Amino acid sequence: MSVAEQRGTGASGPDTVPAFRYAFHHHVPDEFVRLPEPTGSDGWREAMAELLPEAGEEEREAAGESLRQQLPLLTARENVVLTAMCIGTENVDGGERLSMGLVAVTVRPSGHTPATRVFTAEGIYQAAVRKVFSAVPEESLQELSFPLGEGLQGPEDMVLAAKLPCGPGVMTTALRSLRFPTLEPGLATPPLPVGVLELIVPAPHSYCVCVTISTPSVFLLDSYSARLAHIGRTLEFGEPDRGPSHDGA
Repeated sequence: MSVAEQRGTGASGPDTVPAFRYAFHHHVPDEFVRLPEPTGSDGWREAMAELLPEAGEEEREAAGESLRQQLPLLTARENVVLTAMCIGTENVDGGERLSMGLVAVTVRPSGHTPATRVFTAEGIYQAAVRKVFSAVPEESLQELSFPLGEGLQGPEDMVLAAKLPCGPGVMTTALRSLRFPTLEPGLATPPLPVGVLELIVPAPHSYCVCVTISTPSVFLLDSYSARLAHIGRTLEFGEPDRGPSHDGA
């Protein structure tokens, strides 16, 4: 997919965020299936057939409708370049467990220059530390203590500075209990544990690339961390005047 310009869209209209140019390539692992635009109808049948090949047509339609409603809760609504999902099984302690993950790639305008790129990454790191260790979780997004997701500091989230082939970045890991809204009044849904892995990489100038993987398969955080690391290692930046493009394959 070739992209020369990305225009941000906001709640008050399509031109509330200035247009900006970006040029980068990355590779998402092959098990991820690209998802269509949530507000549209085209492409959902094909995507669900690829994600759920053994399910019936009615099951796929119901799963696709549910996913379309939940996507805005799990991904940013502005400057989205790619959303993709994988569904399968993976081995955990000798047994097969459900593996489900959603990856979203977004771009965020930034005023940094090549000379201030490292300082921008440092600023992102410091902001993430303040957000993670001092912010109070929202009522619907509570912290979880989960042994397989805990770092050296216990159940607290993790913030790491990353040195990638394309430049400096910041990775965060969070475990949360997310309660999705229900369509039926008076019917409460049980909280769902969700692991959120995020990688933010400042481009050489003007914008940042943000890759987020959300998964309810919290037993597989190491596996999804490896997938995020793969995307980060394959991320490459180009120059807009040399034929900008974004490759999410």
